[in-house]
Amino acid sequence: MVAAAVSFLPASPAQIYPGSASRYAHGYVDTVYRSRWSEGESDQDLYQYWDVEMEELVPGHARGAFSLRLNTDINGRVDHAPGLGEYIFDRDPFYSVDDSRDEEYVDLYTGYVDLYNGSPANGYLRIGRQYMSEFDWIQVDGVSVNLPVTSWAKVLGYFGQAVSYYSGHTDDWSGGIGLELKPSIGSRWLFEIHRYEDDIADNDSWKAEVWQRLWEGAFFHARFRGLDGEARDLWLDVSQYIAPMDLTLFLNYRRLFTNLEDESRQDSPLYRSGLLEQNAHNYFSVGFDKALPCNFGLSGGLDIQRVGDHSQDYGDRDYEHGNVTLSYYPSRVWRYSVSGEWWNTDPESSSYGMSGEVGYSPTKCIDWTLGTSYTSYVFRYEEERAFPNPNFPAVLYRETPFVKTYYTGLRWKVNECNDLRVNFEIEDDDQDNDYYTLRVKWGQTF
Repeated sequence: MVAAAVSFLPASPAQIYPGSASRYAHGYVDTVYRSRWSEGESDQDLYQYWDVEMEELVPGHARGAFSLRLNTDINGRVDHAPGLGEYIFDRDPFYSVDDSRDEEYVDLYTGYVDLYNGSPANGYLRIGRQYMSEFDWIQVDGVSVNLPVTSWAKVLGYFGQAVSYYSGHTDDWSGGIGLELKPSIGSRWLFEIHRYEDDIADNDSWKAEVWQRLWEGAFFHARFRGLDGEARDLWLDVSQYIAPMDLTLFLNYRRLFTNLEDESRQDSPLYRSGLLEQNAHNYFSVGFDKALPCNFGLSGGLDIQRVGDHSQDYGDRDYEHGNVTLSYYPSRVWRYSVSGEWWNTDPESSSYGMSGEVGYSPTKCIDWTLGTSYTSYVFRYEEERAFPNPNFPAVLYRETPFVKTYYTGLRWKVNECNDLRVNFEIEDDDQDNDYYTLRVKWGQTF
Protein backbone atom coordinates (compact mmCIF):
# COMPACT_ATOMS: atom_id res chain seq x y z
CA MET A 1 0.00 0.00 0.00
CA VAL A 2 3.05 2.19 0.04
CA ALA A 3 5.31 2.94 -2.85
CA ALA A 4 7.78 0.34 -1.82
CA ALA A 5 7.28 -3.37 -2.04
CA VAL A 6 10.60 -4.09 -3.64
CA SER A 7 14.00 -3.48 -2.14
CA PHE A 8 14.92 -0.44 -4.21
CA LEU A 9 11.85 1.60 -3.24
CA PRO A 10 11.55 3.76 -0.09
CA ALA A 11 9.38 2.68 2.80
CA SER A 12 7.61 5.93 3.61
CA PRO A 13 5.55 8.22 1.36
CA ALA A 14 6.55 11.15 3.57
CA GLN A 15 10.30 10.66 3.16
CA ILE A 16 12.28 13.82 2.35
CA TYR A 17 15.13 13.15 -0.07
CA PRO A 18 18.59 14.70 0.34
CA GLY A 19 18.98 17.69 -1.92
CA SER A 20 15.24 17.99 -2.49
CA ALA A 21 14.37 21.62 -3.11
CA SER A 22 10.62 21.19 -2.86
CA ARG A 23 8.09 19.21 -0.92
CA TYR A 24 5.74 19.30 -3.89
CA ALA A 25 7.62 16.69 -5.94
CA HIS A 26 10.61 14.72 -4.76
CA GLY A 27 12.08 11.28 -5.29
CA TYR A 28 14.91 9.55 -7.08
CA VAL A 29 15.92 8.02 -10.41
CA ASP A 30 18.42 5.13 -10.59
CA THR A 31 19.98 4.37 -13.98
CA VAL A 32 21.66 0.94 -14.09
CA TYR A 33 23.79 -0.67 -16.78
CA ARG A 34 24.56 -4.38 -16.37
CA SER A 35 26.75 -6.51 -18.61
CA ARG A 36 27.47 -10.23 -18.16
CA TRP A 37 29.51 -12.38 -20.45
CA SER A 38 31.36 -15.66 -20.75
CA GLU A 39 32.78 -17.58 -23.67
CA GLY A 40 30.24 -17.36 -26.50
CA GLU A 41 27.48 -15.80 -24.34
CA SER A 42 26.66 -12.24 -23.31
CA ASP A 43 23.81 -10.18 -21.94
CA GLN A 44 23.53 -6.40 -21.64
CA ASP A 45 20.67 -4.50 -20.04
CA LEU A 46 19.89 -0.89 -19.26
CA TYR A 47 17.38 -0.08 -16.49
CA GLN A 48 15.82 2.95 -14.92
CA TYR A 49 13.96 2.89 -11.62
CA TRP A 50 11.74 5.89 -10.88
CA ASP A 51 10.15 6.76 -7.57
CA VAL A 52 8.34 10.09 -7.37
CA GLU A 53 6.16 11.48 -4.58
CA MET A 54 3.99 14.59 -4.80
CA GLU A 55 3.08 15.91 -1.37
CA GLU A 56 0.55 18.58 -2.28
CA LEU A 57 -1.41 17.86 -5.43
CA VAL A 58 -4.24 19.71 -3.70
CA PRO A 59 -2.97 21.39 -0.51
CA GLY A 60 -4.66 19.88 2.51
CA HIS A 61 -6.62 17.36 0.46
CA ALA A 62 -4.52 15.20 -1.93
CA ARG A 63 -1.06 13.78 -2.49
CA GLY A 64 0.22 11.19 -4.96
CA ALA A 65 3.10 8.90 -5.92
CA PHE A 66 4.27 6.55 -8.64
CA SER A 67 7.13 4.08 -9.13
CA LEU A 68 8.14 2.19 -12.25
CA ARG A 69 10.91 0.35 -14.04
CA LEU A 70 12.06 0.84 -17.62
CA ASN A 71 14.17 -1.83 -19.29
CA THR A 72 16.03 -2.03 -22.56
CA ASP A 73 17.72 -5.30 -23.51
CA ILE A 74 20.67 -4.01 -25.53
CA ASN A 75 21.44 -7.38 -27.13
CA GLY A 76 18.18 -9.34 -27.11
CA ARG A 77 18.73 -13.07 -27.39
CA VAL A 78 15.94 -13.99 -29.79
CA ASP A 79 18.48 -15.53 -32.16
CA HIS A 80 19.54 -18.06 -29.50
CA ALA A 81 16.56 -20.33 -30.13
CA PRO A 82 17.24 -22.12 -33.41
CA GLY A 83 14.07 -23.32 -35.09
CA LEU A 84 11.74 -21.69 -32.57
CA GLY A 85 11.87 -18.12 -33.79
CA GLU A 86 12.18 -16.70 -30.28
CA TYR A 87 14.20 -17.20 -27.15
CA ILE A 88 12.21 -18.80 -24.33
CA PHE A 89 12.86 -15.95 -21.88
CA ASP A 90 11.54 -13.42 -24.40
CA ARG A 91 8.09 -14.78 -23.58
CA ASP A 92 8.52 -14.16 -19.84
CA PRO A 93 11.33 -11.74 -18.98
CA PHE A 94 11.04 -12.26 -15.24
CA TYR A 95 11.42 -16.03 -15.55
CA SER A 96 15.17 -15.46 -15.63
CA VAL A 97 17.46 -12.72 -14.38
CA ASP A 98 18.38 -12.15 -18.04
CA ASP A 99 15.32 -9.97 -18.76
CA SER A 100 15.96 -11.08 -22.32
CA ARG A 101 13.24 -9.32 -24.21
CA ASP A 102 14.41 -7.78 -27.44
CA GLU A 103 12.35 -4.63 -26.91
CA GLU A 104 11.85 -1.71 -24.56
CA TYR A 105 9.12 -1.91 -21.95
CA VAL A 106 7.80 -0.25 -18.81
CA ASP A 107 6.46 -1.91 -15.66
CA LEU A 108 4.34 0.39 -13.48
CA TYR A 109 4.76 -0.74 -9.88
CA THR A 110 2.64 1.90 -8.15
CA GLY A 111 0.57 4.89 -9.20
CA TYR A 112 -1.97 6.29 -6.75
CA VAL A 113 -3.56 9.36 -5.20
CA ASP A 114 -4.35 9.80 -1.49
CA LEU A 115 -7.44 11.83 -0.57
CA TYR A 116 -7.71 13.29 2.95
CA ASN A 117 -9.01 16.24 4.91
CA GLY A 118 -6.35 18.44 6.48
CA SER A 119 -3.61 15.85 7.02
CA PRO A 120 -2.99 12.19 6.02
CA ALA A 121 -2.40 11.51 9.73
CA ASN A 122 -6.15 11.92 10.17
CA GLY A 123 -6.82 9.10 7.70
CA TYR A 124 -6.88 8.82 3.92
CA LEU A 125 -8.44 7.03 0.96
CA ARG A 126 -5.92 5.69 -1.58
CA ILE A 127 -6.99 5.16 -5.20
CA GLY A 128 -4.87 3.48 -7.88
CA ARG A 129 -2.17 0.81 -8.22
CA GLN A 130 -0.72 0.01 -4.80
CA TYR A 131 1.03 -2.56 -2.63
CA MET A 132 -0.95 -3.67 0.40
CA SER A 133 1.96 -4.16 2.81
CA GLU A 134 -0.40 -4.78 5.74
CA PHE A 135 -2.16 -7.55 3.79
CA ASP A 136 0.72 -9.90 2.89
CA TRP A 137 1.98 -7.59 0.14
CA ILE A 138 -1.02 -8.04 -2.11
CA GLN A 139 -0.82 -5.71 -5.11
CA VAL A 140 -4.05 -4.36 -6.58
CA ASP A 141 -5.55 -1.76 -8.83
CA GLY A 142 -8.23 -0.50 -6.50
CA VAL A 143 -8.97 1.47 -3.35
CA SER A 144 -7.77 1.24 0.24
CA VAL A 145 -8.56 3.09 3.43
CA ASN A 146 -6.38 3.95 6.42
CA LEU A 147 -8.60 5.34 9.18
CA PRO A 148 -7.32 6.14 12.71
CA VAL A 149 -10.05 5.53 15.30
CA THR A 150 -8.06 6.59 18.36
CA SER A 151 -4.43 7.49 19.05
CA TRP A 152 -3.67 3.76 19.44
CA ALA A 153 -6.03 2.06 16.96
CA LYS A 154 -6.85 2.31 13.27
CA VAL A 155 -8.97 0.44 10.75
CA LEU A 156 -7.53 -0.75 7.43
CA GLY A 157 -9.29 -2.03 4.35
CA TYR A 158 -8.89 -2.55 0.62
CA PHE A 159 -10.70 -3.84 -2.47
CA GLY A 160 -9.40 -4.20 -6.00
CA GLN A 161 -8.27 -6.23 -8.98
CA ALA A 162 -5.07 -8.21 -8.59
CA VAL A 163 -2.04 -7.06 -10.55
CA SER A 164 -0.02 -9.61 -12.50
CA TYR A 165 2.73 -9.07 -15.07
CA TYR A 166 2.51 -12.66 -16.26
CA SER A 167 -0.98 -13.99 -16.76
CA GLY A 168 -4.55 -12.91 -17.31
CA HIS A 169 -6.30 -11.46 -14.30
CA THR A 170 -9.41 -9.85 -15.77
CA ASP A 171 -11.81 -11.54 -13.35
CA ASP A 172 -9.47 -11.65 -10.32
CA TRP A 173 -10.28 -9.59 -7.27
CA SER A 174 -9.27 -9.35 -3.66
CA GLY A 175 -10.51 -7.52 -0.58
CA GLY A 176 -9.83 -7.39 3.13
CA ILE A 177 -10.22 -5.55 6.41
CA GLY A 178 -7.81 -5.20 9.30
CA LEU A 179 -7.34 -3.66 12.72
CA GLU A 180 -4.00 -2.25 13.88
CA LEU A 181 -3.40 -1.56 17.58
CA LYS A 182 -0.52 0.19 19.35
CA PRO A 183 -1.31 -0.40 23.02
CA SER A 184 2.06 0.96 24.22
CA ILE A 185 5.39 2.33 23.07
CA GLY A 186 7.27 -0.51 21.42
CA SER A 187 4.13 -2.58 20.76
CA ARG A 188 2.16 -3.11 17.56
CA TRP A 189 -0.57 -5.66 16.93
CA LEU A 190 -2.21 -6.37 13.56
CA PHE A 191 -5.27 -8.54 12.82
CA GLU A 192 -6.64 -9.01 9.31
CA ILE A 193 -8.88 -11.14 7.11
CA HIS A 194 -9.09 -11.11 3.33
CA ARG A 195 -10.53 -12.89 0.33
CA TYR A 196 -8.81 -13.72 -2.96
CA GLU A 197 -10.64 -14.99 -6.04
CA ASP A 198 -9.27 -15.96 -9.43
CA ASP A 199 -9.75 -18.55 -12.17
CA ILE A 200 -7.68 -21.11 -10.21
CA ALA A 201 -9.32 -21.05 -6.81
CA ASP A 202 -11.00 -18.89 -4.18
CA ASN A 203 -9.15 -18.43 -0.89
CA ASP A 204 -10.08 -17.02 2.50
CA SER A 205 -7.15 -16.14 4.73
CA TRP A 206 -6.41 -14.38 7.99
CA LYS A 207 -3.39 -13.22 9.96
CA ALA A 208 -2.46 -12.18 13.49
CA GLU A 209 0.89 -10.43 13.90
CA VAL A 210 2.64 -8.93 16.90
CA TRP A 211 5.73 -6.73 17.26
CA GLN A 212 6.71 -6.31 20.91
CA ARG A 213 9.60 -4.82 22.84
CA LEU A 214 9.88 -7.29 25.70
CA TRP A 215 12.39 -5.47 27.89
CA GLU A 216 15.49 -3.36 27.46
CA GLY A 217 17.38 -4.65 24.40
CA ALA A 218 14.87 -7.44 23.62
CA PHE A 219 12.50 -7.50 20.64
CA PHE A 220 9.90 -10.11 19.69
CA HIS A 221 7.96 -10.64 16.45
CA ALA A 222 5.35 -13.35 15.81
CA ARG A 223 3.10 -14.03 12.81
CA PHE A 224 0.41 -16.70 12.58
CA ARG A 225 -1.60 -17.16 9.37
CA GLY A 226 -4.50 -19.32 8.27
CA LEU A 227 -5.74 -20.30 4.82
CA ASP A 228 -9.17 -21.73 3.96
CA GLY A 229 -10.02 -22.64 7.53
CA GLU A 230 -6.67 -24.28 8.34
CA ALA A 231 -3.49 -23.12 10.02
CA ARG A 232 -1.05 -22.01 7.34
CA ASP A 233 2.28 -21.02 8.92
CA LEU A 234 3.99 -19.61 12.00
CA TRP A 235 6.92 -17.18 12.20
CA LEU A 236 8.82 -16.35 15.38
CA ASP A 237 11.74 -13.88 15.62
CA VAL A 238 13.55 -12.86 18.80
CA SER A 239 16.59 -10.61 19.28
CA GLN A 240 18.42 -9.63 22.46
CA TYR A 241 21.16 -7.04 22.89
CA ILE A 242 23.34 -7.56 25.99
CA ALA A 243 24.98 -4.21 26.71
CA PRO A 244 27.73 -5.29 29.15
CA MET A 245 29.03 -7.80 26.60
CA ASP A 246 28.23 -5.69 23.51
CA LEU A 247 26.60 -8.84 22.12
CA THR A 248 23.45 -9.28 20.01
CA LEU A 249 21.71 -12.67 19.73
CA PHE A 250 19.14 -13.63 17.08
CA LEU A 251 16.65 -16.51 17.01
CA ASN A 252 14.27 -17.38 14.12
CA TYR A 253 11.76 -20.17 13.70
CA ARG A 254 9.46 -20.99 10.75
CA ARG A 255 6.80 -23.70 10.56
CA LEU A 256 4.46 -24.60 7.68
CA PHE A 257 1.33 -26.50 8.72
CA THR A 258 -0.43 -27.33 5.46
CA ASN A 259 0.24 -28.39 1.89
CA LEU A 260 0.51 -25.64 -0.70
CA GLU A 261 -1.32 -27.21 -3.61
CA ASP A 262 -1.98 -25.44 -6.90
CA GLU A 263 -5.31 -24.18 -5.59
CA SER A 264 -3.75 -22.92 -2.34
CA ARG A 265 -1.81 -20.08 -3.86
CA GLN A 266 -0.06 -17.56 -1.71
CA ASP A 267 -1.86 -14.26 -1.47
CA SER A 268 0.50 -12.05 -3.45
CA PRO A 269 -0.16 -12.22 -7.20
CA LEU A 270 2.93 -10.16 -8.05
CA TYR A 271 5.31 -13.05 -8.77
CA ARG A 272 3.78 -16.00 -10.54
CA SER A 273 6.93 -18.07 -10.18
CA GLY A 274 6.96 -17.31 -6.46
CA LEU A 275 3.39 -18.23 -5.60
CA LEU A 276 4.17 -21.86 -4.81
CA GLU A 277 7.78 -21.47 -3.72
CA GLN A 278 7.13 -21.20 -0.01
CA ASN A 279 9.24 -24.09 1.16
CA ALA A 280 7.35 -26.85 2.95
CA HIS A 281 9.69 -27.10 5.89
CA ASN A 282 10.51 -26.41 9.49
CA TYR A 283 13.28 -23.86 9.76
CA PHE A 284 15.39 -22.78 12.73
CA SER A 285 18.32 -20.38 12.94
CA VAL A 286 20.51 -18.79 15.60
CA GLY A 287 22.96 -15.96 15.10
CA PHE A 288 25.19 -13.57 16.98
CA ASP A 289 27.06 -10.29 16.52
CA LYS A 290 29.84 -9.59 19.04
CA ALA A 291 32.20 -6.64 19.40
CA LEU A 292 35.71 -7.69 20.43
CA PRO A 293 38.60 -5.69 21.90
CA CYS A 294 41.07 -3.82 19.69
CA ASN A 295 38.45 -2.92 17.02
CA PHE A 296 37.64 -6.51 16.11
CA GLY A 297 34.17 -7.93 15.61
CA LEU A 298 32.80 -11.46 15.28
CA SER A 299 29.46 -12.55 13.78
CA GLY A 300 27.94 -15.75 12.49
CA GLY A 301 25.23 -18.30 12.90
CA LEU A 302 23.71 -21.67 12.13
CA ASP A 303 20.47 -22.43 10.32
CA ILE A 304 18.77 -25.79 9.82
CA GLN A 305 15.91 -26.81 7.54
CA ARG A 306 13.91 -29.99 7.82
CA VAL A 307 11.32 -30.87 5.22
CA GLY A 308 8.16 -32.03 6.95
CA ASP A 309 5.16 -33.95 5.66
CA HIS A 310 4.28 -31.26 3.11
CA SER A 311 7.06 -31.66 0.57
CA GLN A 312 5.97 -30.40 -2.85
CA ASP A 313 8.90 -31.58 -4.94
CA TYR A 314 9.85 -27.98 -5.68
CA GLY A 315 13.42 -28.61 -4.67
CA ASP A 316 12.62 -28.91 -0.96
CA ARG A 317 15.41 -30.65 0.90
CA ASP A 318 17.00 -30.87 4.32
CA TYR A 319 20.10 -28.81 4.90
CA GLU A 320 22.44 -27.38 7.51
CA HIS A 321 24.25 -24.11 6.95
CA GLY A 322 26.84 -22.31 9.07
CA ASN A 323 28.85 -19.12 8.66
CA VAL A 324 31.26 -16.98 10.66
CA THR A 325 32.91 -13.61 9.92
CA LEU A 326 35.82 -11.90 11.67
CA SER A 327 36.03 -8.15 11.04
CA TYR A 328 38.76 -5.65 11.88
CA TYR A 329 38.48 -1.85 11.85
CA PRO A 330 42.00 -0.46 12.54
CA SER A 331 40.92 3.08 11.65
CA ARG A 332 38.06 5.08 10.25
CA VAL A 333 39.59 4.68 6.77
CA TRP A 334 40.31 0.94 6.56
CA ARG A 335 38.30 -2.21 7.29
CA TYR A 336 39.04 -5.92 6.80
CA SER A 337 37.01 -9.11 7.07
CA VAL A 338 37.51 -12.86 6.68
CA SER A 339 34.54 -15.25 6.38
CA GLY A 340 33.94 -18.97 6.30
CA GLU A 341 30.78 -20.71 5.10
CA TRP A 342 29.59 -24.31 4.99
CA TRP A 343 26.52 -26.05 3.52
CA ASN A 344 25.39 -29.65 3.78
CA THR A 345 22.29 -30.81 1.90
CA ASP A 346 20.46 -34.04 1.32
CA PRO A 347 21.50 -36.26 -0.42
CA GLU A 348 25.03 -35.70 0.81
CA SER A 349 25.86 -32.70 -1.33
CA SER A 350 27.91 -29.99 0.33
CA SER A 351 30.02 -26.91 -0.14
CA TYR A 352 32.51 -24.98 1.93
CA GLY A 353 34.51 -21.90 1.28
CA MET A 354 36.46 -18.89 2.51
CA SER A 355 36.28 -15.26 1.53
CA GLY A 356 38.12 -12.07 2.37
CA GLU A 357 37.39 -8.39 1.85
CA VAL A 358 39.21 -5.08 2.20
CA GLY A 359 37.45 -1.73 2.39
CA TYR A 360 38.87 1.77 2.07
CA SER A 361 36.99 5.03 2.74
CA PRO A 362 39.35 8.02 2.64
CA THR A 363 36.39 10.43 2.81
CA LYS A 364 32.65 10.20 3.41
CA CYS A 365 32.15 10.56 -0.34
CA ILE A 366 34.32 7.61 -1.48
CA ASP A 367 34.17 3.94 -0.55
CA TRP A 368 36.20 1.22 -2.29
CA THR A 369 35.94 -2.54 -1.75
CA LEU A 370 38.13 -5.42 -2.96
CA GLY A 371 37.37 -9.06 -2.21
CA THR A 372 37.74 -12.69 -3.20
CA SER A 373 36.17 -16.03 -2.32
CA TYR A 374 37.15 -19.68 -2.80
CA THR A 375 34.44 -22.33 -2.72
CA SER A 376 34.55 -26.11 -3.16
CA TYR A 377 31.34 -27.91 -4.14
CA VAL A 378 30.46 -31.59 -3.92
CA PHE A 379 27.51 -32.82 -6.00
CA ARG A 380 26.32 -36.42 -5.71
CA TYR A 381 23.58 -37.59 -8.02
CA GLU A 382 22.26 -40.76 -9.60
CA GLU A 383 22.27 -41.33 -13.32
CA GLU A 384 18.82 -40.87 -14.80
CA ARG A 385 17.71 -43.77 -16.97
CA ALA A 386 14.87 -43.54 -19.44
CA PHE A 387 13.99 -47.22 -18.79
CA PRO A 388 14.94 -48.28 -15.23
CA ASN A 389 16.26 -51.84 -15.02
CA PRO A 390 16.56 -53.55 -11.60
CA ASN A 391 19.47 -55.62 -12.94
CA PHE A 392 21.39 -52.42 -13.74
CA PRO A 393 20.98 -50.00 -10.85
CA ALA A 394 21.61 -46.33 -11.33
CA VAL A 395 25.20 -45.22 -10.98
CA LEU A 396 26.10 -42.68 -8.28
CA TYR A 397 28.21 -39.85 -9.66
CA ARG A 398 30.29 -37.34 -7.73
CA GLU A 399 31.45 -33.95 -9.01
CA THR A 400 33.76 -31.60 -7.11
CA PRO A 401 34.15 -28.30 -8.94
CA PHE A 402 36.21 -25.54 -7.32
CA VAL A 403 35.10 -21.93 -7.88
CA LYS A 404 37.12 -18.75 -7.37
CA THR A 405 35.46 -15.34 -7.37
CA TYR A 406 37.13 -11.92 -7.46
CA TYR A 407 35.22 -8.67 -7.11
CA THR A 408 35.71 -4.97 -6.57
CA GLY A 409 33.37 -2.05 -6.07
CA LEU A 410 33.55 1.74 -5.90
CA ARG A 411 30.99 4.18 -4.52
CA TRP A 412 31.41 7.92 -5.19
CA LYS A 413 29.00 10.39 -3.66
CA VAL A 414 29.44 13.17 -6.20
CA ASN A 415 27.23 15.64 -4.31
CA GLU A 416 24.04 15.71 -2.25
CA CYS A 417 21.95 14.68 -5.26
CA ASN A 418 24.19 12.35 -7.29
CA ASP A 419 25.77 9.01 -6.44
CA LEU A 420 27.84 6.65 -8.64
CA ARG A 421 28.41 2.94 -7.92
CA VAL A 422 30.56 0.58 -10.03
CA ASN A 423 30.91 -3.18 -9.36
CA PHE A 424 32.93 -5.75 -11.29
CA GLU A 425 33.10 -9.50 -10.65
CA ILE A 426 34.99 -12.45 -12.15
CA GLU A 427 33.94 -16.04 -11.44
CA ASP A 428 36.35 -18.81 -12.45
CA ASP A 429 35.98 -22.55 -11.90
CA ASP A 430 38.36 -25.45 -12.45
CA GLN A 431 36.48 -26.52 -15.58
CA ASP A 432 37.77 -23.49 -17.53
CA ASN A 433 34.50 -21.58 -17.32
CA ASP A 434 34.93 -17.85 -16.71
CA TYR A 435 32.04 -15.47 -16.05
CA TYR A 436 32.25 -11.68 -15.87
CA THR A 437 29.75 -9.16 -14.53
CA LEU A 438 29.89 -5.37 -14.70
CA ARG A 439 27.25 -3.20 -13.02
CA VAL A 440 27.18 0.60 -13.10
CA LYS A 441 24.53 2.63 -11.26
CA TRP A 442 23.98 6.37 -11.34
CA GLY A 443 21.56 7.58 -8.68
CA GLN A 444 19.91 10.99 -8.65
CA THR A 445 17.65 12.51 -6.01
CA PHE A 446 15.50 15.59 -6.42
